[in-house]
Parts: sequence; C-alpha cells; structure tokens
Amino acid sequence: MKIAVGTSLASFVSMAVVSGAFKLYQGVVDIIAAICLGIGTIIGAQAGARLTKVVPPWAIKAIFGFIFLYISVKFIWQGCFSII
Repeated sequence: MKIAVGTSLASFVSMAVVSGAFKLYQGVVDIIAAICLGIGTIIGAQAGARLTKVVPPWAIKAIFGFIFLYISVKFIWQGCFSII
C-alpha cells in the first residue's frame, strides 16, 4: 500500500509542477497568493500528520463532514439569492 501511495503522490506532484510552470509562464499566477497557499499547505500537512496520531478517525471524518456541509450550504445559499 505504501508503494501505491508514494507512486500516486509522485504522479500528482509532477503534474502539479508542470502545469504550475505553464500557468506561471502564461502570467496568470498571483505569486503572493501562491506563496501563501504553499506555506499554509506545508503547515497544514505537518499539523494534520501529527493530529492523526492523537485524534480518532471518526472525529476527523466528522470535522471534515461539517466543514464540507457548511461550505456546500454557503454556496447553495449564495447561488439561490444572487439571482434575486
């Protein structure tokens, strides 16, 4: 299983680097936003890896479920009332 996860990760990273380079060349990348997102991703990945050792899986699933539910309802709400 670890080999499959590592292979998948390597594939995604290589595709992200190539496509990111093309978008950077095209001039459609906000460099400051990209740096902020990159820093946040690195910090979040490290924190998440540590939290999975102490937080039970059901709690992580519940937290993500509530976050996705909130975002979904927010988008639906904005979509319904932006028409009016």
